[in-house]
Amino acid sequence: MNESPIFIVGCPRSGTTLLRNLLRSHPRVTFPAESHFIPAFYRGYGDPHSDREAIDLARRILGLEWIRRWNLTLDPVAFARDRSFRQVISRLYEAWARQENKPRWGDKTPHYVTDIGALVELFPAGKVIHIVRDGRDVALSWLKTDFEPRNLFTAAHAWNRYVRAGRAAGAALPRDTYLEIKYESLLRQPVDTMRAVCAFIDEPFTDAVLRPRPLPGILRPALFGKRTLVIASQSELVSTNQAKWKTELAAADRVLFESVAGELLTALGYETEAVRRPISALEQVAWRVHDNFWWAMARLNTQGNHRWLMTDWQIRRARRRARRR
Repeated sequence: MNESPIFIVGCPRSGTTLLRNLLRSHPRVTFPAESHFIPAFYRGYGDPHSDREAIDLARRILGLEWIRRWNLTLDPVAFARDRSFRQVISRLYEAWARQENKPRWGDKTPHYVTDIGALVELFPAGKVIHIVRDGRDVALSWLKTDFEPRNLFTAAHAWNRYVRAGRAAGAALPRDTYLEIKYESLLRQPVDTMRAVCAFIDEPFTDAVLRPRPLPGILRPALFGKRTLVIASQSELVSTNQAKWKTELAAADRVLFESVAGELLTALGYETEAVRRPISALEQVAWRVHDNFWWAMARLNTQGNHRWLMTDWQIRRARRRARRR
């Protein structure tokens, strides 16, 4: 298997799914669904030092709800001789790649944008692609989903944090390790953008990468009411799916977003209205309380919530172990 996996990262709702689905169309490249555990488990458990540790680590990974949905037929015992976390991860993804009959694998988990250093430490020859989108369009898309930010203030803060973290990490990496692209460029100039992506990952360009090959989305059914599965442009490239903030965000909301993240919008070359206002400490607290309350309500209103909670607990446990190491 290729020693240079491809990691697609970015703030959620920035086009990471679309880019993954395009690259999945390449005859040599495949991606499973999001993993979510790699940096946390790497820092929390590190390299296994015995057959038992390797098997226990594999059992934890294969039991995660995210990974169970890959439908692999791996037995934890198959990992017994692995003596590095990298070997464990490679064995897992190689099993997926064999199912897809592809020689090269990648991972698309947007939140890894804050853990680029761990990815590169694990796979020094890996390729990291950071996709960036106008934060106001990100917020519009994000607030239509049932996860993470529940209001524009927290969405603006999250976008600002994710994008800054990714760019800061990327600035410290070699040019052949980190590539930053814009979602808007992918929509406006798909051929040129995908040619650049293929050149970066050292794969030949093919017209196939202009036609997305989606994976099934994950919907956590609600106990009460209905939820709609929101998936980014799976079947085609929609060139008009940009600058929606100009017509769909109220003037007060545009001011609020720029007041939080206007500097980053400007640094990235996005159009701004240059109207900002102070946000008091009390207002910030109110936004965060609102966000936390509705996040908790969405989690409670989920069928099979115990399975997702167990997976979240396993990842949080790994993070606590990392802090103690």
